[in-house]
Order: sequence, then structure tokens, then C-alpha cells
Amino acid sequence: MRMGPNSQKMKRNDILRLAYKSGNVRFDEQICSNFDWKDFDDEKFEYFLKLAKISYSLSKKELLRNLNILTNDGITNAGILFFAKRPNKYIITSKIRCIYFNDDKRVEILDKKEVDRGIIGNIEFAIGYIKDLVKVRFEIKDIARKEFPEYSKDAYREMIINAIIHFDYFDGSQIAIEKLKNSIIVNNDGELLFDEKDFGSISKSRNRLIVGLLAKTEYMEKAGTGIKRIQDACFSNNNNVEFSFSSFFRGKIMSNKDEGVSEGVSEGVSNLLNFVKNNPGNRANGIADNIQKPLKTVERWLNKLKKMNLIEYRGSNKTGGYYIRGYKEINEK
Repeated sequence: MRMGPNSQKMKRNDILRLAYKSGNVRFDEQICSNFDWKDFDDEKFEYFLKLAKISYSLSKKELLRNLNILTNDGITNAGILFFAKRPNKYIITSKIRCIYFNDDKRVEILDKKEVDRGIIGNIEFAIGYIKDLVKVRFEIKDIARKEFPEYSKDAYREMIINAIIHFDYFDGSQIAIEKLKNSIIVNNDGELLFDEKDFGSISKSRNRLIVGLLAKTEYMEKAGTGIKRIQDACFSNNNNVEFSFSSFFRGKIMSNKDEGVSEGVSEGVSNLLNFVKNNPGNRANGIADNIQKPLKTVERWLNKLKKMNLIEYRGSNKTGGYYIRGYKEINEK
């Protein structure tokens, strides 16, 4: 490469990286030449078609061609990220990492999960992971329930999606979604493709095929409006939000506890209480089966609600079940 009077020899990966960052080469549109069709996940494909409201009236390969995933040369990297059984077998940057810290300094890890479920599976897992950790203060009066979440679901949902669609799958390491004591942080190895002063006012897709596919589902609305939706959702829920960039992109949503949402209970406990209210008389194992959570987790949540005098166990050990005790505002953990 020539720069002014000087010439510099570039290695193949350096040339690819330069072309990639300039937008002349897009990772998601490149062909995965070594893909084995035995690794294609038909369940993921059918689930995508359902989300996109596309009928299975054509053959699989015709549909893939219409979606610009399959060419005469083979399946694209976007196709691998969406529909491979194990995308990481072909694309080492396909995994996401979700971490739950007990502090704000990232010292004490309470839980960590690393998943490789494809674009949609990763999005759904990450949203669910954070949702179960977000505390909610709520009031129950008669049959109505009013919720006051510590973080806006719309905000962290949009931030997770934004990270996954704009991630640098060519040169990045791994997307990290972190729940700290007083914030949610989403780290994405994907630097801005435009000047920082234009952030929030313009949008440029690093992975336009991934964006196009996801836009066919419920997970994306109008392209290019994600940052504003995050900001609006945070404002409505009294959360401060900040973004930082260098060779990476980071979004941080701060807790609104100072705005009146004190400790509260997690979304998981809130959902369990709602289930008991609508389905009185169930035992712990029946509740676990219905809300699809581990029995030990459900038992821990039930004990929390009993200590808060929100539920009670009625009847014998063999035939009894859990019932709502009454109406009470939740203001404690």
C-alpha cells in the first residue's frame, strides 16, 4: 500500500481488514466454503420463517436464495450465523457471553453463561437472562398489577440487538452482556463506521445481510432508529444511559433506584407471583413445569415470597398448594 512517498507491504489479513472496515468487503456476505449441509439446523430455519411470516411453499434452497443467504458459490456467513447447528464450528466469533456480577467492579461473579445458539437464539437468550435479573417493584390491587422495573426492557433489548447486528465478526472477540449491581453493560467489538459527532443521527450497517434478515422478524423495527429507541426507553423509565467508543462500542444503562425503584424483586419472582395469583393451588414442582424454571430456583423464589407475606401454603404436604395472601406493595428485596 502506498501512503504519500512511502510504500508499505501489507499482509493478506491486513488488506482484508482494511477492505472490511471501508465497507468494500462485508463479513456476513462472504461465502463459507467449507460448510457441511449436515450442520444446517432445520428447526432454526423453520422458526425464522415463522417469525418472518414466510410460508414454506418453496424448497429450502429456493427460500435461502430468495433471502440472499445462498448463492451459486455456497452459503454465506450470515446463513451460518442464523441457521448452523453450531455456528462456532465455522465462525469463532459467533458466541455471546452473559455475566452476572454482585458488584460494580466486576470482581465477584455470581453467574456466567456462554451460548452459541445463532443470531436469534443468542438474542432471545440474552434478553431472557437479563430479564430474570432485573428487579421490579410492583403494586397489586384487586386483580390489577402495576410494575416499576429497575431497567427498561425495551432499552436493554434494543441494546443487545444493536450489539449483535453491528458486531465485528471478522476481527472481534466476543459480545459480552453484563449485569452489574447498579448497571447493565453491553460490550461489542465493533467500532463506529462514521464520525463520532454523527452518532445517533446517522446509521451505517456493518452487516447489512444480518440486518436485512433480522428486519423481517419482530426483533427489528425501522433500521437506523435503535439508538433513539434506547434513549427514549431509558428516559421514560428514569434510567440514565451512556455510550462510549474506540475500537469497541459500549452501551451502559444505569439503575433507576435513586428515582424511587428501590430494591424490589426480580422479574422471575414477579412472574412467579403472577402465576400463583392466576393459578392458585399449585405445588412447587407443578409451578416449575409451567414456568419452565428449575425446581430449586422456584423453591427459592417461593421462600422469598413467603417471607414477604405475599403467598402462603395451604393444605397437606401431599395435596396442598400455594395461594396469594393478600395485597401488599413490594418495597424490599
